[in-house]
Amino acid sequence: MSESGAVRMFAADRAQAYDNRVRAAIPGYEALHGLACAVVAEATGGGGRILVAGAGTGAECIALGRSCPDSSLVGVDPAADMLALAERKVAAHGLEGRIRLRAGSVADLPADAPFDAATLLLVLHFLPDDGAKAGLLADIARRLKPGGALVLADLFGPAWDDPRQAELRGAWRRLQLEAGIAAEDVDKGFTRVDRDIHPVTEIRLAALLAEAGFGPPQPFFRALCFGGWLARRL
Repeated sequence: MSESGAVRMFAADRAQAYDNRVRAAIPGYEALHGLACAVVAEATGGGGRILVAGAGTGAECIALGRSCPDSSLVGVDPAADMLALAERKVAAHGLEGRIRLRAGSVADLPADAPFDAATLLLVLHFLPDDGAKAGLLADIARRLKPGGALVLADLFGPAWDDPRQAELRGAWRRLQLEAGIAAEDVDKGFTRVDRDIHPVTEIRLAALLAEAGFGPPQPFFRALCFGGWLARRL
């Protein structure tokens, strides 16, 4: 195997490890994605063009492709190693004719071919609320048809030192331990959460969506400090 091939395989292995870990670590992960697919399918009638912002390792694109059999999908993600695994998964499911994957960001997509729906699952909370969250939501809005559906999910709520959020965090830690994740790995995960995750309250999320051109968010999922919402482009 060439050096470049070994590097690609190592990156794909890391991406697959992430895929497995996130399913065990996030409460209601499978239910969230199942519900998100159902909401998108209802919003689009199972067809149209769907944008997947943060396509990751492709699981979301494949699930949406199955739930919306008459749709075409474009998945974007800045992580090339994730997309390498996603491309293999899409091909293995015979969906390469309906799912197109692109390395980059939503802002790189043309705005002259609007989508009927978009998903933004477990992505927005990685961006600080310094204009980055608002910018991504605005980029998605510019690529949606009027009335188009945005299905998003995030870790949300007040700061971790708020007693309400701290209690949910404790329950989340317990859930991960019961799922068989080693205590050391759970603690490392929370260190990354404290460093990389930027939650906002539901009130702030509604304000960000309104600023980007969306109507009020309608909740469809709750699991500890994670939530899911449907919002329509005005």
